[in-house]
Amino acid sequence: MMTVHRFCFQRYGIALLAALVLLAMTLPGRAAAPVAFTSAYTDLNLRCRYDNTGASEGSDAPMYCTGYGNYRLLVSFSAFAADIFVEARNRSFSRLLAEGQAPGYTREKGRKAEWRLADGKPFAVILRAFTYRTGPDDAPDFSRKVGERLVIKGLAGFEHIDFTVDTRATPNANLRARQLADDGYSAVGRAGVSW
Repeated sequence: MMTVHRFCFQRYGIALLAALVLLAMTLPGRAAAPVAFTSAYTDLNLRCRYDNTGASEGSDAPMYCTGYGNYRLLVSFSAFAADIFVEARNRSFSRLLAEGQAPGYTREKGRKAEWRLADGKPFAVILRAFTYRTGPDDAPDFSRKVGERLVIKGLAGFEHIDFTVDTRATPNANLRARQLADDGYSAVGRAGVSW
């Protein structure tokens, strides 16, 4: 008789214990571990290089800037301005960050890109961009900045993160930009996003 009870307990007790553990894991109110948001920076004065290998004759060579994780920045030059993109190193993802910037944008003192990280993985980038006064020929006068903003763009899987913060009208603009990025991440969370 003891053997039958011991057998039943071993067989059903373990199953019952496993069911209780599963139930406890799925109960509402179980708090997920909080996400740790941090930043990493790319110093554009030091981390950007021209790539002459891909430039066709008569066109300006693009510039690549070291990024974070699988990402980098691409600075593409037109006749008189620079457009800045974030892209995956394998080129499976590309997104415009700022267009019509001064050709010497990456050489301006202190120019940096901020990468927002969730648990150490990049999900957004923050970049300072400018608007310029136009000259008599309607071309931008890059020596006269008339507007300044922080551009916040999500990386692959987080394309819904798309904000700008006017740095002249917003107190603690850098803090606000980070908050918008982090709130955008939290709106989607980790579900369904493969790193």
